[in-house]
Amino acid sequence: MTRKLNRRMALIALFVGICSLFPQPLPFTPLQAAKEAAAAADSLAKLELGSTGKYSYDHYIRQYDSAVRPQRELIVRGDAFTGTDGMDVAVIGGVEGADGKVVQTGESGTVSWTVEVPEEGLYHMALRYRSMPGKGSDMDRELLIDGKLPFAEARNLVFHRLWKNEGDTVQDEKGNDIYTKQTEVPMWQEASIQSADGRHEEPYSFYFSKGKHVITLVSEKEPMMIDYIKLYQLPEVPSYEEVSRSYKAKGYKEAPGAFIKIQGEAAALKSSAVLYPMMDRSSPATEPYDMAKIRFNTIGSFNWSEAGQWISWDIEVPEDGLYKIGVKYNQSMQRGAASYRKLLIDGTVPFKEAESIAFHFSPDWKMKELGDGQHPYLFYLAKGKHQIRMDVTLGEMSLYLRTIESSVLELNNMYRRIVMITGVVPDEYRDYQLELKLPEMVDVFRRQADLIDSITERIEKAGGSGDRTATLKRIVYQLREMADHPDTVARRLETFKSNVSSLGSWIYSINNMPLSIDYLVVASPDRNMPAAGAGVWANVKHQVGSFALSFINDYNALGTSNGKGGKKIKVWITMGLDQAKILKRMVEESFTPETGVGVDIQVVTESVLLQAMLAGRGPDVAFSVGNDKPLNYALRGGVEDVSKYPGFDDVKRQYSESAFVPYTFNGAVYGLPVEQYFPVLFYRKDILEELNLEVPQTWDDVYAMIPELQKNNLLFGFPIQVLVKTGSNVQESGNLPVNPTYGTLLYQKDGTLYSQDGQTSALDSETSVQAFIEWSELYTTYKLPIETDFTNRFRSGEMPIGIADYTRFNMISVTAPELKGLWDIAPVPGTKREDGSIRRDVPASGNAAVMLKSSKHKPEAWQFMQWWTSSKVQAKFGWESEAIFGPAGRFATANLEAVGQLPWQVKDYKTLMEQWQWAKGVPEVPGGYFTGRHLDNAFRSVVISNEDPREAIRNYTRFVNDEIAKKRKEFGLPEGEKER
Repeated sequence: MTRKLNRRMALIALFVGICSLFPQPLPFTPLQAAKEAAAAADSLAKLELGSTGKYSYDHYIRQYDSAVRPQRELIVRGDAFTGTDGMDVAVIGGVEGADGKVVQTGESGTVSWTVEVPEEGLYHMALRYRSMPGKGSDMDRELLIDGKLPFAEARNLVFHRLWKNEGDTVQDEKGNDIYTKQTEVPMWQEASIQSADGRHEEPYSFYFSKGKHVITLVSEKEPMMIDYIKLYQLPEVPSYEEVSRSYKAKGYKEAPGAFIKIQGEAAALKSSAVLYPMMDRSSPATEPYDMAKIRFNTIGSFNWSEAGQWISWDIEVPEDGLYKIGVKYNQSMQRGAASYRKLLIDGTVPFKEAESIAFHFSPDWKMKELGDGQHPYLFYLAKGKHQIRMDVTLGEMSLYLRTIESSVLELNNMYRRIVMITGVVPDEYRDYQLELKLPEMVDVFRRQADLIDSITERIEKAGGSGDRTATLKRIVYQLREMADHPDTVARRLETFKSNVSSLGSWIYSINNMPLSIDYLVVASPDRNMPAAGAGVWANVKHQVGSFALSFINDYNALGTSNGKGGKKIKVWITMGLDQAKILKRMVEESFTPETGVGVDIQVVTESVLLQAMLAGRGPDVAFSVGNDKPLNYALRGGVEDVSKYPGFDDVKRQYSESAFVPYTFNGAVYGLPVEQYFPVLFYRKDILEELNLEVPQTWDDVYAMIPELQKNNLLFGFPIQVLVKTGSNVQESGNLPVNPTYGTLLYQKDGTLYSQDGQTSALDSETSVQAFIEWSELYTTYKLPIETDFTNRFRSGEMPIGIADYTRFNMISVTAPELKGLWDIAPVPGTKREDGSIRRDVPASGNAAVMLKSSKHKPEAWQFMQWWTSSKVQAKFGWESEAIFGPAGRFATANLEAVGQLPWQVKDYKTLMEQWQWAKGVPEVPGGYFTGRHLDNAFRSVVISNEDPREAIRNYTRFVNDEIAKKRKEFGLPEGEKER
């Protein structure tokens, strides 16, 4: 018994001893919870939302946070400019809508004004301007104060043109609505200088000290007239509660018995030509509605989604009084998010709440009575005409977007610094001691986690769904894990990079605010708003009828536009359905009315085109077919030589000579260029400056730069295309084109791909061999990776410089908004000649439009090809495409004049034109599809299998020559001499 008791006492003593080694926390009390909550709230309050960039507007305005705002207005007349540089200006009088003389400014150069500021402080700035004949784009300007850029955002200021419907909607002989042309309205506008991308809701404030200052506008795109520049203070917008009290104080009464409906498609003015009436058949309650016919009954959708775009409607009320406003809308495009609009009446925001009106997601049409959710807002309108305008705004999301953009930039910067130590593929068994080598790393991770977490909470409180915040939560979790366990950072590096990249995608998705409007209602407060949906039986009738008519009618609106006298051609397009719809609308707007030729448009794939052509059942015209297709079709007697048609020389003058090279064979031209692509040099200005490196001008500069980059585990990017899909290096066609890097080296040495007029390959010539050796040495000597995702690596900073197709420009602009102002493009590095000049030749690729030989309507088909390849039509198609797909979908037209009409900034346009002069078309020959394929085989045998480059290229050239000889014999063409 005593032994058992002693054993128990020993166990108790052991337990007590163990517990003493691990002190237990004190009980969790309400007081402790309150203290911790207060500490957490204080920590969040210290978080600085918005952009943290050194040159950002947020940083600029924080410096003058305590500056006064003088209540005065200063006017600087446009014709009182005091200096110009590189700009042709003209002072003119008698312009309608202007009191005195105005100044006409050009699309490039600078113009300056001197202003005497009597009192220092912050001022808003406005410009009274009027558009001038140009390319149809908005006017882009950069603002300097005393010769300096006040903040980065002042580099990109946009002044919109005005547009309206050209007349009422008309119908064709079948009763379908025909698309209404959009025409520009040249009129004076006073616009505050503000964020072009909606990142800041209020106009910019500029600090001026007392005394003289010089205001300079740098023209980036399009000319415009300027009446005056105004420095002023924006009046404070009252709350609705204050406005409501003022109604009572003034004795305003509710207007009785009024009910005014304004159709959305009947807009008076718009800020963009792409805001045209659209068709919606999703509900029988849309107005006007027809089950079988095409009715353009809405406006907006994705075309009305970019911050700064606006639409206005004219209304007329019968008497003075208070009215309410309703909007029938559809916002089914952004799941789990709201689209925001700013409401202006007669050019003024009536109260604070109208600055950001949320239209929440709904799969169906909704009627929104503008109000606080319980009571409608009332608006005082005097008897007569008024203008209701709605602007796309980012609302509360603008601050969140600026914050996340700064976070992405800082996290990518930290990722790059980590990579400089670990390399892109770290050794998972090695401890890099990153927390010691980068002592600020953990703090950056914790701070960014707190910032992003606070944004997540705010979005969810505002009603955002988990779908919109899942990306943010994922990166927050990882950042906190890496901060708590810094030894795991190296092995989490790839996931970290992926999550940061996902933040960029999140920014892009949030940045769009699409909204469709059926109609607006201005009514007396006692009137009920109409129901947005139809009744049960109306919906049943609609669904059953639509199903039955689907066997007869073309709901994609692609079918046939009817010409005069039954004239009609068939056009096949290998682009997407959305592009085909744009083409259909343009055909109905201009081609068919002007020529009387109807067009039947169908979307097909290239493989279907070849089969139909061989069967003699193809279309009259087809586009966009790859560079290699026109010659292959021509050798089989499938396509026409378009050079023999009247007006061909006029068409050709609109393009560069290089654009026709792939479609020209034995003096005949078998296609007209549609798109053309070529490489340019992309570079990160911030990283090159940090590394003290300059943009390379020659290949010698490139060879000197690569080791400097590799010292920091960074890369120089070169394009590689493969037949299989591997990330961004996708080659859809079975024909592998000549590698752009090899083509650049070859053409800069004045080399060629073929000899004897295309009868044999020239890959084994001494010039070609030297180019091949230099190309392969980039990967054997410098150990560059063969396959890379240039866009993501450029964004993260792993690849701060690289050669890539110029079409990547808009992709980077869209997917990496946080890099705005931190990167640029330049002509590719060249080869220095004896006279000191530099050759910058690059290979170009593209696609074409062809006329099939079996066409029974060749004159009409040629009319269509002339119309389609004209600069006006190509530019309009580009604008329409960009309205749907955004800047990432910018059309790479081969028409030189049309390129100038697309929304490129002047500096970027000049770079493209400079490189375009050096673009060389890659000729197509029978059997030429073996050239790119075996060039790539030779390259990989050298890089992967360590073969001798000279022997490798010579061996594979024999295969190319054999195929060329085989094809020339097959098609009855003279064979070249056997070489070596």
